[in-house]
Amino acid sequence: MGYIGLLNFGIGGTIVRYLSKYRAEGNREQEARVAGLFIKIYTVTCILILIAGCICTANVQIFDRSLTVQELETLRVLVLLMTLNTALFLPFSVFNSIVIAYERYIFNKLVSAISTIVAPMLNLALLFCGFGSVGLVISSTIMHVITYGIYTYYALCVLKVRPSFQKAEQGLLGEILRFSAFVFLASIVDVLYWTTDKLIIGWAKGTEATAVYNIGASFNGYITAISSAISGLLVPKLTKMVVEHAPKTEFTRIFVKIGRLQFILISFIVSAFVAFGRQFISLWAGPEYSEAYYVALFVMIPVTVPLIQNTGLNILYALNKHKFRSVVYSLVAILNVLLTFWWVESNGIIGAAMATCLAYVLGNILIINWYYHRKIGIDIPLFWKNILKMSPVMVIMGTAAFFVLDAFSVDSWAIFFTAAGIYTIVYAILSYCFMMNDYERDIIKTPVLKILRKFRLIH
Repeated sequence: MGYIGLLNFGIGGTIVRYLSKYRAEGNREQEARVAGLFIKIYTVTCILILIAGCICTANVQIFDRSLTVQELETLRVLVLLMTLNTALFLPFSVFNSIVIAYERYIFNKLVSAISTIVAPMLNLALLFCGFGSVGLVISSTIMHVITYGIYTYYALCVLKVRPSFQKAEQGLLGEILRFSAFVFLASIVDVLYWTTDKLIIGWAKGTEATAVYNIGASFNGYITAISSAISGLLVPKLTKMVVEHAPKTEFTRIFVKIGRLQFILISFIVSAFVAFGRQFISLWAGPEYSEAYYVALFVMIPVTVPLIQNTGLNILYALNKHKFRSVVYSLVAILNVLLTFWWVESNGIIGAAMATCLAYVLGNILIINWYYHRKIGIDIPLFWKNILKMSPVMVIMGTAAFFVLDAFSVDSWAIFFTAAGIYTIVYAILSYCFMMNDYERDIIKTPVLKILRKFRLIH
């Protein structure tokens, strides 16, 4: 489904940029036309997705090396249902982009948070009813109906944005497609990084090895979501800065400011996983999944750097200078695939994780930092000076907790959560004292003081 989802050709990453551009210019008519244009593009895309999904459904037997006949039949049903799910709801994603372009972040995150809470509850209910993996697809469909319905209503009735299907300005479609082409290339890279590994492992080692790898790799998805929740809100603001010809020093200021906030969160998660990951996976998934810890470390640690720098990606989109990044990432992703084929046979899932780690360090850290600094004008040395000053808390806490937990038996959830709670409190205090600057401390202090004043605990 990751490959089939590529048939949106990167349009999804383009919508907010163009809606924000016309909103910054105050051009409501063109804004409505570009929204209508994206809906038309997605309608054509839906047809392509349906065709591709049907072809994949008819050819799932390519996995007969490692899957049973029953597993192949389940796979066939899943691919068909997920194809319908992806195709039918794709045009409605335009309305979600409209909400983001209008910077209605509280509403957007509220809907997202509620769906994140409700979805696993619905998943569990359907699993306990005996629907198995098919039930998860049904659950996803129900959540899509609800969330996209809410976004559509909000965009049409609250924001009063009515997509127009009249012809857009001349040359706009070509400009959008050129911009999207390299967003599309970046999407291919993401799939090569995170989906191809699982396909190769499934082909070479079977479902059990894929399940172990998936648990380890899934932690990357969690920290990516947290990091993106901060930087993903910046596209409209950055696009407006480009329209207004803001100086490069402003882009550096935002890059460092957001990167520091992301590092405070991500460093806590990564250090906590280093310390508690073995015990968590053993309690959650079982001792037989212990390899997932090392998979997660190989994937999670190098991914930390691009996650605290993903404001740079939004800057590239706003400046329409994402071509270089997409080309480099695609070459490095191909290297990842080749190394995965080579190393998975000799080193199993750890080999696949090592291949991803090496590719990430080369492309997403070394090359892209050079590009940000030399070609975009972002002060990367200043960024790393800030991060290195904040790092001792992460290194000391993670290392100390790792060896302390190594000496004790964490064999129950009660012991685990007690230790994790103590770690969180100590980390929060040390972060506040030694990692944060005055601006970041104010983010913490302001709401706390408001609550204390509300309950008359202070004057």
